[in-house]
Amino acid sequence: MPIIRVSLIEGFASMAEKAQITTEMTDALVTVMGEVARPFVYVTVDDMKPGATSVGGNLLTEEMMRGGIVSSEQELAVKLTPKRVRTAYEALDRGDRAEIAQYWAEDLVWSVPGDNPLAGQYKGLDAFLAYVGTRSELSGGTFRSEAEQIMIDGHLSVYLCRNSALRAGEDCSCALVVDAIQLLHWEDGKVVSGQEAFFGDGATGSNTFWR
Repeated sequence: MPIIRVSLIEGFASMAEKAQITTEMTDALVTVMGEVARPFVYVTVDDMKPGATSVGGNLLTEEMMRGGIVSSEQELAVKLTPKRVRTAYEALDRGDRAEIAQYWAEDLVWSVPGDNPLAGQYKGLDAFLAYVGTRSELSGGTFRSEAEQIMIDGHLSVYLCRNSALRAGEDCSCALVVDAIQLLHWEDGKVVSGQEAFFGDGATGSNTFWR
């Protein structure tokens, strides 16, 4: 029976995180040994207590452990996850600049493809927010970007979405419905650059709608 034992600094991980560790450690072993091993994999997560653990003969103290926990919390606070990507877009929807600046860098560079008034490169957070505002204004506040899938690869996130809108003051037949992708580059928990692209005839549909 495969046995995996993980020892963490006491208080380093929550119960939910410990549960995730046991699941992912099991999956890692199954990747090597095959599904036949899964029913027999035993994983436990222990807490190391101060005064009872040493590294290289140096005793781990409560102060050292608290320092490790703080460092871990700081790193997790800016870790790139699908949840962080989703929260960044939700901040944009709410429009609070202070909240937006927690996820979108002040020196953000954003690229929009196409042959229409909105196409081009926007440098700086204020320019990007002006683009978002113009997009909303032209569509009478109807523009929506519905997430279909979020993928993470290192410092990159891929946001697959469906964009929809109606032109303000025009007949509802003038509608936008396109499948799009947004590639975001992240540093220290913030988007530093991003670019949009479209699937199929989405580029043509976007150009027609925004002209």
